[in-house]
Amino acid sequence: MIQYDNNDPVSFIPALALEVPTTENGGISADGMTYTFNIRPGIKFHDGADMTPSDVAYTFRRGMLQGGTSSPQWLLTDPLLGGVGDVAELVDESGALDDDPGALAASDPALVEAACQKVMEAVTFDDSTVTFHLTKAWAPFIPSLAGFWGSIQDEDWVKTNGGWDGDCTTWPNYYGKTAADLNATPLGSTTNGTGPYKLDHWTPGEEYTLVANEDYWRTEPIWEGGPSGAAALKHVTVRLVDEFGTRYAMLQAGDADSIAVNAPDWPQMDLVVGEWCSEDGSCVAADNSDQAIRGYKGIPSVSRTDFFMTWNINTEGGNNYIGSGTLDGNGIPADFFNNVHIRKAMAYCFDYDTYINDVMLGDGQKSKNVMLPGQVGYTEDTPEYTYDLDKCQAEFEAAAPELEAVYGANIMDVGFRFTVAYNTGNTTRQTIAQIIQNNLSQVNEKFVVEVTGLPWPTFLAAQRASQLPGFFSGWIEDIHDPHNWVVPYVTGTYGNRQKMDPAVKAQFNEIIVRAAAETDPAKRTEIYREFNQLYYDLVPSVLLAVQLGRRFEQRWVEGWSPTNYNPIAPGTYYYSMSKK
Repeated sequence: MIQYDNNDPVSFIPALALEVPTTENGGISADGMTYTFNIRPGIKFHDGADMTPSDVAYTFRRGMLQGGTSSPQWLLTDPLLGGVGDVAELVDESGALDDDPGALAASDPALVEAACQKVMEAVTFDDSTVTFHLTKAWAPFIPSLAGFWGSIQDEDWVKTNGGWDGDCTTWPNYYGKTAADLNATPLGSTTNGTGPYKLDHWTPGEEYTLVANEDYWRTEPIWEGGPSGAAALKHVTVRLVDEFGTRYAMLQAGDADSIAVNAPDWPQMDLVVGEWCSEDGSCVAADNSDQAIRGYKGIPSVSRTDFFMTWNINTEGGNNYIGSGTLDGNGIPADFFNNVHIRKAMAYCFDYDTYINDVMLGDGQKSKNVMLPGQVGYTEDTPEYTYDLDKCQAEFEAAAPELEAVYGANIMDVGFRFTVAYNTGNTTRQTIAQIIQNNLSQVNEKFVVEVTGLPWPTFLAAQRASQLPGFFSGWIEDIHDPHNWVVPYVTGTYGNRQKMDPAVKAQFNEIIVRAAAETDPAKRTEIYREFNQLYYDLVPSVLLAVQLGRRFEQRWVEGWSPTNYNPIAPGTYYYSMSKK
């Protein structure tokens, strides 16, 4: 099978093969502080080695010790290590060592070893089980084990190929490794997993090919009617093709079994789709029923793009994105979006229906809350901002006296000017920016938003440096739990890049901590009601809409279905698929 994709793999990680708890109480203590898992017997790595409880414990210990604040390890370090965001904080709780391998390696050896010992004690094992010792009850813990960062690796193989040697005195040497660092070792270019496919070859930036693992251990189907044993597809090649026209031509010619298609290109696909299938897996003939392609609509998504405003813009060394840097009609001050009325005005000035209908082609759902629709804590009765230019103007007028007291100018008289950037080539973000630009100018012709495209590295660097007054960014959840949305949006990734007021972050954090510690879904929802109301009141960012997905494949492809599709799993699950 050949798929032409527009995403290149960063690395290859063995598949998770951890069995569910098997003790009488399900392996979970009454207070939710310890979780014991039985290791399924008979699992073998691709090189023939048996998977052992030691491999499982080593995997999670190594992951936490490898750390790095851009990694998903915070999902584990928080509950297992006492609320820390990164393992380096066990050595220096101030966070001064985070993402600084050199400084960590130069730290007090006794503190370095003590930190490692705490990690070792957090995950223990015996001949047949692995136990996780939490420091607090933690509702998101079970889904936190199931991500790619929990993929079990062969301890001996990892050590041989450049990974942590298991010594508590040497772990700083393996801390904070980037993808580029790991890809320079065999760990980043080879695999030794337990899954139904093995890596045949990988040419970075071009393609990778998988071959079926004929000795795959699974003897029982994953779901009723699902696959077991060796995979039906014996070879899978995924190629990186940036240009849609090329991918489209290859699909038409039958040289690709499936291609990635972004929303702006969906109308073109209508010409070649012979049957459309819905989210329940049922299919009906398309207008062009003789065409060779099958399309799926309404596929659930675990990501979305929103508009973030930087509360205190970084002006160190100058900043062209905010013009003059003051309220004189030719710029904005660095704390412009620190004013809640300005943020509310931005929320009222966005045309959500145009975005959903014209950009998402109707396949989108307006976001009422930070968490995704259907998740614990998502409440339909939460107040929301709607497109209303009169209310937008009223909020700017409400901000005027406060701004005039500081900057000596009335915003309604002098106006403002700032730049909204998007990453070049992302037409969706470009259109969102233009919607903002157009709507603000309708409120007041002196409200000027300049829209500019930046190369991805420049865009990302400016965003991380808090130089952009307003920016668009997409979040893809790591775990299907509201905690993985509320943290990055307020106290983590985006809250930090927005330079949100620490007092405001503290307000949100108190709610977040209570919600994560509550294991009853109904009670968690009530706690998140507080979060949702506070988010509405303070408008840290403008929540837009969740895009529903589409999939396109040849009609000779079998086995892919929305009913067994897991949107949080990266890539395509080829194990369930075959070809006529």
